[in-house]
Amino acid sequence: MTRRANRAPRLGRASEGFRGLSIACIAACATAWSAVAAPQAAKDPTPAAAPARKTDRQLRAEAEAALRARYVIAPGAADELGYRIVWQTEPLVTKDATMQVTAATADSVWFGDSAGSVVRIRRDSGETVWRSSTYQGVERMVGIEYLPTPRADNVYVVTELGSVTLDAVTGNLLKRGRFAHLPMTEPTVFGPYMIFGTRTGLASWYQYKTGYSWRAATVGAAVHGKVTVTGDMALAAGTNGKVVALGAPNAGVRWTRMLSAGVEAPIAADDSACYVASRDQSLWAFDLMRGRVLWQYFTQSALVNPPVRIADGLYLQVPGEGLVSFNPTTDKPDGEVRWKSKAKGNVLARVGTDLMAWDAAGRTLTAVDAGTGRIVREVNLPKVKAVVFDTSRGDLFVSDESGNVERLEHLSKSGRATQPEPVADASQAPN
Repeated sequence: MTRRANRAPRLGRASEGFRGLSIACIAACATAWSAVAAPQAAKDPTPAAAPARKTDRQLRAEAEAALRARYVIAPGAADELGYRIVWQTEPLVTKDATMQVTAATADSVWFGDSAGSVVRIRRDSGETVWRSSTYQGVERMVGIEYLPTPRADNVYVVTELGSVTLDAVTGNLLKRGRFAHLPMTEPTVFGPYMIFGTRTGLASWYQYKTGYSWRAATVGAAVHGKVTVTGDMALAAGTNGKVVALGAPNAGVRWTRMLSAGVEAPIAADDSACYVASRDQSLWAFDLMRGRVLWQYFTQSALVNPPVRIADGLYLQVPGEGLVSFNPTTDKPDGEVRWKSKAKGNVLARVGTDLMAWDAAGRTLTAVDAGTGRIVREVNLPKVKAVVFDTSRGDLFVSDESGNVERLEHLSKSGRATQPEPVADASQAPN
């Protein structure tokens, strides 16, 4: 009895201990199970670092990138060239078309695309006055000429096949004419005529008011360069090497010269001489009245770029030599070089003391010191398709493939506009 009495407390204590252990285990297991079954609570993360603040340089770079995407020539590039943006239009081209012609006149800018659409833009504000269609077929647009008279305010759209007359006030189509001789070049206006070279070797006179092909003079081979008019003389050259001086009022032949290779570029001229760049590797200077050779500059390459006569200078882009400045009035029989520059492209205008040269292939506009040939500024303009320097008002107009047209005004150091000097024959300046 005593032993049994003695064991009972041990069993009781052991039972209490087991019961205590079981409760502890159950509690532990329950805790573990609840930890597995319940969604895991996220641990306190390390506080996220605040985004790094952009530097002023990064902010400026982003802003400049946005402006480059928006403008044909962005404000930074315009400032580098010495210009400021006056306005820019929205895209003007017809869907699936491309820009073909941009022209500037006293109060308007004219734009034409490959679908035959023509837009008149106010020069002062960039506002669209009207949009019209020439109902053009497959032909290419080669020029827009605004030629108002006291009796009619008309604009003429010239294509490879004919001329379309539009009312300049409303844009209404008034007349359509077909050329007897199909133009190869942009027309040159002289009095009531448009004069242009043809694929068949003619210089053709077209009366734009009546739509009548008046006269034609034989050059002998395709005329690739725009006909140059100086005074009462029209100058044309063919791919056969023939240079012809014609009377602008009557298409009569004044004199001819035959070179040993063809001519691709327009002829430059002043009051006393004309200058011809030929594939015979020579730049020729001829007396304007009789065609006598004044001097000949021989190079190592065929010449296809246009010579440009501005102020007291003559300029030509020569392969292997760069942009070359000549003394046009020299007495030296082999010509006189003033300087050579590494600048690319053809001279379009002179602005102040700088020549502005446009390289269409590289989309680069370069300002070159007219006295020394030193490159003053060189700016790449990848979006620019056409460049027009307006010599009457001192403005620069550019456009891109989508038809965004931008007007820029040149500023001198005093803040006033500096007017570009015109090419001796203003019709030469390529667009």
